[in-house]
Amino acid sequence: MKRFPATACVALFFLLAVFLTGCLGEPPVNTDWATPAGAGVSGNGDGIQDALSAYAQALVDKDRDKFASTLDAANTSFAAAELQKFDNLRDVPFDRYVINLSNLSEAADGTVTAKVTSGYTLRDSFPELPDLDRAAYFLINRGDGWKISGDASVQALGKPREARFEDFGKVEVLNSGRAIVLFQEPQRETAIQALTMVQSALPRLEEVVPGTSLPKVPVRVYAGITEINQTFPGKWQEWTGGASRQLGEKTGQGGEIIIDAQVFIDTNRTTPGYNQKMMAHELTHISLFPLTGNRTPPFLIEGMADYVAGIEDVVLLKERLRAGGAYSPTLRDLYQPGSFTVLLNTDAATLAYEEADTAVALLEQKYGNERVMSLLREFQRHEQDKQSQDVIVDDVFRSGLRTGWNDFENEWRAFVLGN
Repeated sequence: MKRFPATACVALFFLLAVFLTGCLGEPPVNTDWATPAGAGVSGNGDGIQDALSAYAQALVDKDRDKFASTLDAANTSFAAAELQKFDNLRDVPFDRYVINLSNLSEAADGTVTAKVTSGYTLRDSFPELPDLDRAAYFLINRGDGWKISGDASVQALGKPREARFEDFGKVEVLNSGRAIVLFQEPQRETAIQALTMVQSALPRLEEVVPGTSLPKVPVRVYAGITEINQTFPGKWQEWTGGASRQLGEKTGQGGEIIIDAQVFIDTNRTTPGYNQKMMAHELTHISLFPLTGNRTPPFLIEGMADYVAGIEDVVLLKERLRAGGAYSPTLRDLYQPGSFTVLLNTDAATLAYEEADTAVALLEQKYGNERVMSLLREFQRHEQDKQSQDVIVDDVFRSGLRTGWNDFENEWRAFVLGN
């Protein structure tokens, strides 16, 4: 089968891989359009930040009246849409919600356009904020303080804001000790299955990745690819049911799983058991985010995720090795940073994942979980190293496993052909 991953941190279990980044927000179109917030515009900066902070805190406190008090009642359509947003988010357990002012621009009529970044954390989930969403608002002083009066994304950012999960309806929540699933009511059955699959995958993950201690993992269930593309325009391609994306810009931040309910349902029907493996694969990515850097060989990352999920038979790889001719990619190709981004056909993707899976299986069987985890940590320590990847890989394998890369590669070939 083919593989269709969705982000740079995702490789889905059977499908063609074309990695893309999955980060919300992009740099503003024009960063010098306004006065930095710290400089103030007619002394308005502090008051506007206070209004934005009150708006955000009302979402955390579930205080609808307080939330309404931050809105400009004169703009009835905007106020109604924002109150609907509040109602759609009423059950979401925010631990923290922040809106930070970055730039201001004042118009002659007294309105101010405010560029902001915003983000939130779910209670008992990962402690750092997700990667920040960039947006813009109009504000106006109505005598009793600044009120949020409209969306200014087009004016300030040069494009409409991207859709948010709550735009598709009231957000329902399934909350367990290990995961928090956000969904709309029509996707309830998929959400229930996803929650069960997360909980089922964790024991195997904790066995293979010693020391794993994940807080509640967020899972978002979208109705289908249309809603996903509205939320992440241009950043996702076809994939089979689920993908993981890293949250936050700080070292050690966790991640979330995003599910396409329509594909998830279809896959349940056509390939029973696949979705369980997919969820285990994506959970492994999330657990490994803090342990990987830009020098970590991609085959280790993808192979570990498949090892937790359950490695399938390798057919194409054995055929190519037995034929003895040239084939692409080789395992050596797959230790280069970004190597999975160039898998542009089915054979290449199949080979890549079979190679990654068997290499990790050999490492696990010969050296054990702890040594493999040490290998990952050693690669992370080389993140700022200026040496070539070839030198780094050979050095890390020699220091961590007492074997150079060439010897390991030869052993790997024999391991594949002997299984």
